[in-house]
Amino acid sequence: MTLPEPAFDVVVLEDDDLVRDVLTDIIEAEGFAVRAATNAGDALAQIAFSAGCTLLLTDIDLGPGLDGFAAARAAQEQHPGLPVIYLTGRPSHGNNREFGPRERFLRKPFRTRELVDAMRSLGVNPPTPTALPGD
Repeated sequence: MTLPEPAFDVVVLEDDDLVRDVLTDIIEAEGFAVRAATNAGDALAQIAFSAGCTLLLTDIDLGPGLDGFAAARAAQEQHPGLPVIYLTGRPSHGNNREFGPRERFLRKPFRTRELVDAMRSLGVNPPTPTALPGD
């Protein structure tokens, strides 16, 4: 018997190790459980088997394979309505592109507050801590 994957809130899809670690630290500090992925296939697998992913945070340029736009499209096919925040160091990626109501676009570098505000604007808020018995 296989156990279900533990629940987590956010998948961070970023191919740069340092950027991925910083993003993960920021989001965890906000109270979210995070799964980090280095490529689209890994991120999509984590989302497919998750017990409750509430946000995909993805870089657009991911090296070989699917880019962030294609990964997000595939994730939203698996989980319609999944919010996505796209990150890029190339502002031209946002040119002539329409983003849906469940999508945000941030240009690197950005401030922590901008990321948190983008998450909240999508209705992605930190989980409420569960009260312990006797509290």
